[in-house]
Amino acid sequence: MNNFFATGQNNTQNNTNKTDNSLNSQFDNIKNNYEAIFVEAAESIRREIDKFKPENPCAVCQIKDCKIEKKDVFSPYPMNCAYREWQLKALTFLSGDYRQKLKIVYKNMMDKKNNYTCAKCAACCKLATSEYSYNQLKQRAMRGDKFSEDFVSVFVPYETEEEAKKANPEYFKLLNELVEDEKIYYYYCPKLKDNLCSDYENRPDICKDFPHNPLKLLPSSCSFNEWKNEIAHEAMLLKAKVDIIDFYKEKLQ
Repeated sequence: MNNFFATGQNNTQNNTNKTDNSLNSQFDNIKNNYEAIFVEAAESIRREIDKFKPENPCAVCQIKDCKIEKKDVFSPYPMNCAYREWQLKALTFLSGDYRQKLKIVYKNMMDKKNNYTCAKCAACCKLATSEYSYNQLKQRAMRGDKFSEDFVSVFVPYETEEEAKKANPEYFKLLNELVEDEKIYYYYCPKLKDNLCSDYENRPDICKDFPHNPLKLLPSSCSFNEWKNEIAHEAMLLKAKVDIIDFYKEKLQ
């Protein structure tokens, strides 16, 4: 997709009629635009943080000889310091109100998926992947993991990777290139008949809600690639903000 996670409005508009759903194109555009989007997210969060920053509190501070020259949000401040209070306010804001705003953004992105219809290519049924083996998934399901429970209720593992490769050679190739240092497990749904679900009315949420992640690489035949194009920049920006918030929490606590 030429406009996948594009950082500029003109780029998105210019590529509207030049959609490339190839997996390599999806991956390349995520990689090429990530750095700029991450910087955009970091600057946005820093502006929010700076709203809590006190103005020259050192002039009236009772703490002597703290010897902190750089008044940065990540500097180590003593208790009862106005800058330490700034850090705590920022942490409370990012963990509370700001994260709630991001959850609303995420929900709105996922709601836009309802504007698109499954093309019935059955790619998601023929080649599903997981970082967990079938036994591990069943164990996670027994411990109450809903996603794992749904997954094992539908999918079964391929006996060999060669069988999985035949299901979708393009998707299989890219997945192996991306996770070459990690084990990946391949699955398929045995209920698929002539590219249609033979138990459609009883399908679990894992099937109803697919795709579950706006950043997931989708098979090029999947019609939800158009949805990913629509929310591309917004989705990557949201992911970057979530990662940055986690970084702030680790450093400021």
